Amino acid sequence: MIIFKQKTFSEYDAMRSLVVTLQKYGDRTKWKTIDSSAVVPVLRGNNVVIERFVISTSFLHRDRYRMYLKIGAKAKLPDEVRLPEKVYDKRLGNASLNINVANFAPGSQPQQKNNSVIFKQKEFKGGGAPPTVSANLSPNIDLTYQVRELLGEAVKYDKKARSLVLEFKSIQDAITALNILPFGIDYNIFLLK
Repeated sequence: MIIFKQKTFSEYDAMRSLVVTLQKYGDRTKWKTIDSSAVVPVLRGNNVVIERFVISTSFLHRDRYRMYLKIGAKAKLPDEVRLPEKVYDKRLGNASLNINVANFAPGSQPQQKNNSVIFKQKEFKGGGAPPTVSANLSPNIDLTYQVRELLGEAVKYDKKARSLVLEFKSIQDAITALNILPFGIDYNIFLLK
């Protein structure tokens, strides 16, 4: 017999956040909500039940999202659960450097055209010095680097009890993981309300 804990107010808030995000970005045909009376029949099939979804804040004030799953009797269970990596570019910002040097000789008149300076010079009498060259340099440096990290982490996996706890950095990562759980193909997802 499976006994489920009563949800606290904060768990309702977390589950509501998950449902709202699923409705916004997820495939609605892949998941359904059920109450506790339907859990036992659902777990007889090739199904996954999201039992709880909890948001916690670490000491660095970063939110973490934990998803508590029960795996149905017909779903394939691996010996170990490891989610794939996600790869993305993280942008630190960009830097821009402008160097504009202009040194005009007496009697010259600078004119700007296409980021270069063109000199219109008057006649030089008595062998005067020609105008010096002006340069405009504007390098733009994009400060990004590639990040490779696991989509989520299996905090607790009990193959015998058919239960799994996953931890994520965002709700979007949790939703992405629902489509690639290592329990075979064509499993259905149910949210316990």
